[in-house]
Amino acid sequence: MRFLLLFFIAYLPLWANEDFNSLLNAYKAESDLSKITKRESAGFVDIFTRNDLERMQVKTLNDILRIIPGLHLTRTSNNLTSISKPTTSNIRLTSARLYVNDHDMTSSSFGSAFLIWGELPLEYIDHIEVYKGSSSIEFGNETSSLVIKLYTKTAQREEGGKVKLTADTKGSTMLDTYVASHGDDFSYFAYANLNNINRTKYSNYYNSHNYTLSSDRSGHNLYANISYKDLRVELGSYAKKSDSFLGIGIHRTPSGGDLDAYQHYIHLTQKLPQDFKLQLSYDMASYDRSYIDDNGIQVANMPLINQYYIRFEDRIFSAILEKQFHYEKHSLLLGTFFKEKAFKENGNFYDNSLSYVHSNSFDNKLDLYSVYGEYSYDFDTETKFIASVKDDYFHYRQAVKDTNELIARVGLIKNIQHFQIKAFATYSYVPTPFYQLYNPDKRPYRANPNLESMPLYLGSISLRYRNNKHDIEFIFAKNRAKDLIVYDRTSPDGYVNSSDDAKYTRYQLKYTYTIDMNNKIIADMYSGSNNKHVVLSPQYAVNLRLFNRYKKFDIYNELLYKTSYTYANIYMDAAFNYSCAIKYHLNKDLSFGLRGENLFNDAFEQAYRGYDNAIAVTDQKVWFSMEYLF
Repeated sequence: MRFLLLFFIAYLPLWANEDFNSLLNAYKAESDLSKITKRESAGFVDIFTRNDLERMQVKTLNDILRIIPGLHLTRTSNNLTSISKPTTSNIRLTSARLYVNDHDMTSSSFGSAFLIWGELPLEYIDHIEVYKGSSSIEFGNETSSLVIKLYTKTAQREEGGKVKLTADTKGSTMLDTYVASHGDDFSYFAYANLNNINRTKYSNYYNSHNYTLSSDRSGHNLYANISYKDLRVELGSYAKKSDSFLGIGIHRTPSGGDLDAYQHYIHLTQKLPQDFKLQLSYDMASYDRSYIDDNGIQVANMPLINQYYIRFEDRIFSAILEKQFHYEKHSLLLGTFFKEKAFKENGNFYDNSLSYVHSNSFDNKLDLYSVYGEYSYDFDTETKFIASVKDDYFHYRQAVKDTNELIARVGLIKNIQHFQIKAFATYSYVPTPFYQLYNPDKRPYRANPNLESMPLYLGSISLRYRNNKHDIEFIFAKNRAKDLIVYDRTSPDGYVNSSDDAKYTRYQLKYTYTIDMNNKIIADMYSGSNNKHVVLSPQYAVNLRLFNRYKKFDIYNELLYKTSYTYANIYMDAAFNYSCAIKYHLNKDLSFGLRGENLFNDAFEQAYRGYDNAIAVTDQKVWFSMEYLF
């Protein structure tokens, strides 16, 4: 109860205020880009607007993943960002897709680039949309039931530039800067970030030696877009280097090792006559990982080793063509895309000087051909029917058999005065990452070229009530995945399709009370359950967020509550993660910020097999920032 009292006491003085910059804020609210980009037909969406992100003082994608209702932010034992649903462990990588504008951050090796992009800096992002229960047909790319869309800032709204310096109480530093210019036919936006993030150190005492568990990281993020008439060119580069955290040794005693990864891409979008749109993109990615543990690492079916190195390299080419049709009450989107996803992989085991090469050139490829369409019919101004279908054909150049996958979806959106009903039924599949399919040496991990994709059935319905002040939405969703892919230690192939089905039910209640354009309260309550009747993560959770402005101060409060659970025979008590942020606008160009995270040091904790203690996913720290517009 003390947490709730402190949370709302912080809010009480802020009911009446006079904003020194009210005209500018009114313009920002009215020109909110999410009103243009939001796709109601794509599923149930949570939106983080430009104003939300600025007042929250978010720094990286983790700050958003932590507060998405219906999900828990976690990190793996080797220091990668992951997410889980209430009662379940971490979801499969290919179940979530991350976009920057229309560019899918995919991977040849892993199916999704979350392994690299989880801690992406966000200062260049204008707004974020998170779609749950999606089929991703609406976005014209690879399938997923969870889609996170990051939309970058635009030259039209960022004329000039910005410099932001950020530091925290653990010695972390971040530098963000961007410049932009806009003309009649030509515009550009360019952004750069440098970061060095220090995190809480832990220890593991084993065999008369104290091992330090470090998860520090550093890196950079570069992005630019250039527009000339109807042509838009985007360039992106994100690189990071991070410590191994607990590593993967059998005793969780890392004595070195790290991750060194990057992804670079170029993305072209050309608007053509007759409502055609052409997109071309090319990605290069590298994932270098070394593991060192003096007390033994178990690799596939080999004897224990102490050190090994692995490197994945991806090359991805994509071409997408779409055409929009509109006639009276009818709308039709037709599209097709082709992706060539090439990869190579190699590494070595230092214990016996044995090297392995699964592929030493980019001849090992997956060709993905897809055609899709979405039809919508407006019965009247209050009722919309949606139907979509997508056919994916996977052609593998080596060992793995070709497959054909179908996605079909129907939906209905009905508005009745202040009420809205949305319902969707989807048949889809969960893509299988290439590293689980192809590995002829069966080391350092095992793969199975005969794996089948998991069919996925999703059904969801929501009831929403909205008026000028109140917005209440209840969502009920069920899904069923068949032919589960599981890891079988006794099988020579490692990954196998089991006869098990996984059924999952999700509930979410969201309430937003908008006092005025500068002050609002958002409360999300959510839960989930699975047919295995196990609780591997908190089953119930509540997110409370308060946005306020008082004179020259922007104020944000956040309380994340998660119930207790047990994992790996370790009991985690209920968590109260309280964070807050205050920004002072000295004038229209210069501002100073303060953000405290996990201030009560009682955040959600994650347990790991082989380690005796649970570890908080969010550190307790305070961030300081200064930003200047020019």
